[in-house]
Amino acid sequence: MRIRYLPLLLLPFAASCSTGTMRSQDQMCAEIAKFASAATTGESHAVTLRGGWGGDTPDVLMTHDCQHSGYEPGKSLCAYLLPNTSWEFGHYNAKRAATCLDSPDRQDFIRRMDKDEWPAAITSSLRLLPDKYIQVTVRFESNDLSVLTLSAARQGN
Repeated sequence: MRIRYLPLLLLPFAASCSTGTMRSQDQMCAEIAKFASAATTGESHAVTLRGGWGGDTPDVLMTHDCQHSGYEPGKSLCAYLLPNTSWEFGHYNAKRAATCLDSPDRQDFIRRMDKDEWPAAITSSLRLLPDKYIQVTVRFESNDLSVLTLSAARQGN
């Protein structure tokens, strides 16, 4: 009797294993797309995510902040980035952002992140947006703190 029900007991585990290999779209891509699509023709906006051990003054233990220059879509992107990104390993954030791009060069950018070749930047349209006039730049550098800048501009059509 036990053997007859064994496949039924294993079914939930098998299902969880098979769905684990199917990666869904990173939510970061949707958030970057919302930020980028808010830009009007000829304007450019950026958010800067900084993180790591230490900070701007000697008494700071760790830093994880996001600057948006008061731009509302930038505030929304920062509101997503702060709880959903690594403060300690900023190059992971850059790699995640690069996977959102259309560019065939994104694999080279990711390889550079893996080899700690900084500063590095890449500009491209986004895979999620049909409007290819919207260009996003992912720029990463690391000294004492990691600095990821995401900027978006809508080119004239």
